[in-house]
Amino acid sequence: MTTSGPSASSSGFAGLTLPAEPSLAQLKRATDDYQAICLTVLEVVLQRFERRPDYPFVDTKLDLSTGRDFPDDDFIRGLDAVYGWIQGRGLEALAGHGRWLRDGTGAADRSQLLPRIEAMIRAVLRTLRRIRDRNGGHLFFLMRADGTPFVVDEDGRARVTAPLTAEAPFNTSDLFASKGMLAAAGFLGDGPGKSEALEYCQQVEAALFTRDSFVTDQQPLDPKNPVLPVAGRFSHGSHMISLGTVALRARLSDASAVESGLRLLQHEMTGHVNIDGRIPWLQDFDFWEAVDADGQPYREADGSVVCDPGHALEFVGLAANMIRGLRESCSISAVASESLSAVESAMPAILTHIHALCFQPGPAGICKSYDLVSRRPTNTDMPWWSLPETMRAAAHCAGLAADDETRKSCLRVLAGCHNAFIQCYVRPDVHLMAVQTRSADGAVSPAIPATADADPGYHTGLSLIDMMEALERLG
Repeated sequence: MTTSGPSASSSGFAGLTLPAEPSLAQLKRATDDYQAICLTVLEVVLQRFERRPDYPFVDTKLDLSTGRDFPDDDFIRGLDAVYGWIQGRGLEALAGHGRWLRDGTGAADRSQLLPRIEAMIRAVLRTLRRIRDRNGGHLFFLMRADGTPFVVDEDGRARVTAPLTAEAPFNTSDLFASKGMLAAAGFLGDGPGKSEALEYCQQVEAALFTRDSFVTDQQPLDPKNPVLPVAGRFSHGSHMISLGTVALRARLSDASAVESGLRLLQHEMTGHVNIDGRIPWLQDFDFWEAVDADGQPYREADGSVVCDPGHALEFVGLAANMIRGLRESCSISAVASESLSAVESAMPAILTHIHALCFQPGPAGICKSYDLVSRRPTNTDMPWWSLPETMRAAAHCAGLAADDETRKSCLRVLAGCHNAFIQCYVRPDVHLMAVQTRSADGAVSPAIPATADADPGYHTGLSLIDMMEALERLG
């Protein structure tokens, strides 16, 4: 089955490319394409939900190479394989697109979109609450439609596990679900829902800073992307994602958001970024994915130190966006403001350094992993999501730049990622969605970067919305 939806031509998508040194006017002309992408994907997400009244989930189960639905009985792609990450991300994306439309910066037909967004949010919220009740307050990476968690063995077979209990550690699905539920409740103006979601967010944050109380629940769907936990290896990914939670809390005037934001920034900046040469055998502004039990860059068995450039660049965008939200919505002391400014001052350098290391200009994309010891890519696959995340980061950094040359450097990063994304990833014939992964030869790869489900407007839509707003602030 294929999903009908607005075509690229009817959406106003032109596929505009940018020069290497874009002017602000050229960047703003490109926003017509960004709006078309956001609105077309949103419409398809809504349509796919509305066509199945008996399936109260975010449903992006389609093959982006063909536009056809995955077979219903596929155990990792079909309807009975519900990704906790996608449900949480989908809620946050719906709320974010709804806010964008409601603020008057979106489509002229927002009056027909907003009631549909609200109805879908309410239904998915009810579903996630039901699943949490079944699983001791948790979600999981892969679940049956009834909420039963299951895992994938190393040989690729599904294996059902027992329902989670209240004693189970919090996991990455809980992180995405808690922030999605908070965004949804905030959009709906649901006071009790906000209190429930905020408590969930605070439980997840507390677990993040207590080792063994938080685990990754991601399952191994790509042999080149090892994701199962390794004893003594502590990744920063969930702390980075939590910056987005704090930004949502700031928007809802949560008084504790500043303290949480500062704690997360300290964790990232002192634990994972080479500032002032504190790790002498690495380059300034190197960003490593994991630390060992002593807080040092984690060395793999082969001696490598892995940088996940997408995560590093996503950190820049989420941190800059969160800091802006804290300044706009919260009371900040002089000492806290100084700490935030110190982080902001480093953002453009992290952006341009990691981009220079990991953007592959030939095939046009950002490699999945890079070894900071040998100074070479170790996984040359190029997932789509790092491009819009980097575009958001670059737009924010252009506004933070201390001088004109730094500003131009940030906009060069934005232009290069824009062109790669628009020319090589976005599918005008498949709802302006982006193919998930390309290989080093430029071909579309069957590799699954995280979930088999397509992006419901989280990495792409929310990044583009933030980027458009950041470009408006540039003048």
